[in-house]
Amino acid sequence: MARIHAFEFEDQTWFPGVVREYMTDFLSHMGGWSKIPYQPFVERLAEALRRTGDARVVDLCSGGGGPALVIAGELRQRLGRPMEVVLTDLYPRPSRRAHARSVLPGWVELEARPIDARQVPEDLEGFRLVCNGFHHLKPHEARACLLDAVSNRRGVALVELTQRSALAVLQVAIGTLTLLAVSPFIKPFRWTRLLLTYVLPVVPLCTLWDGIVSCLRVYDPEELEALVRQLPSSGYRWEYGRLPVPRMPTQLTYLIGTPPADP
Repeated sequence: MARIHAFEFEDQTWFPGVVREYMTDFLSHMGGWSKIPYQPFVERLAEALRRTGDARVVDLCSGGGGPALVIAGELRQRLGRPMEVVLTDLYPRPSRRAHARSVLPGWVELEARPIDARQVPEDLEGFRLVCNGFHHLKPHEARACLLDAVSNRRGVALVELTQRSALAVLQVAIGTLTLLAVSPFIKPFRWTRLLLTYVLPVVPLCTLWDGIVSCLRVYDPEELEALVRQLPSSGYRWEYGRLPVPRMPTQLTYLIGTPPADP
C-alpha cells in the first residue's frame, strides 16, 4: 500500500482547540495504559542513550504525552539513572503539566513554547524523540526534522505503533469504540467532553478519521531509509525497521540515529 498524506483534522490551524484537546486526551489515555507495546523499541533506545550519554529526552509532537511518559519510565528503569523528559508540541498543552508531573514526579517538564519538530530551539538540549507523530510530517518536513537533529548533533528516534494495513485500520475502528466507553473516566473530567462525544459526536468521528489517515501516512522502513540517504554524510549511526509488538498481532516501525562519539 502506497503512503497517502491525506487530510487530518488535527493538523489544521482552524481546527477547534477544545476538540483537538479532547482527541489528544483520549490518545494519551490509551497510550499510557500499557508499557508492553513499546518494550522492543525501548531496548534499542536505551542502547542509543548509553552511547550518547544523554540525561535528557526531548519529546517532539507530544500531544497529551501518554506514550512518551510510558517510554520515559521504562528508560529510567533500564538505564538505572535519572532521565529528565521535556514534552513539547506545536500546540502545547499547559493543562497537562500536573498530570505529567504526577506520572513522573520530579523529572518531567512541559515546554510552554510552541515547538516545531523541524526547527527545535538550540536551548532544548537532549536526545530527540517522536512518539506516534512522525506521520504528521510530509516527506520534505520529515527530512527537515531529521536534518535539524543531525545539524545540531542530537540523537533522534521515532516510533509509530501502527502501519499501513487493513488490520491497523480495523484496530483504529475498535479503538474509536473504546473512546465511547472511557470518555467519562478521562482526566480532567469535562462536561463538554461528554457533550462532544455523545450528543454531538465530533470527537469520536474526528478521532476515527484521523486515526485511519494516520495509518495511511505512516512511513515504512524503506521510506525512512530513503529519508536518511538524503541527509549529509555525518558519521551518524542509523537503524530502522519493524519490531513485533508483544501480545499483539501487529508491528511497530522505528528509527534511531546517534551522532559519532566526540574524539
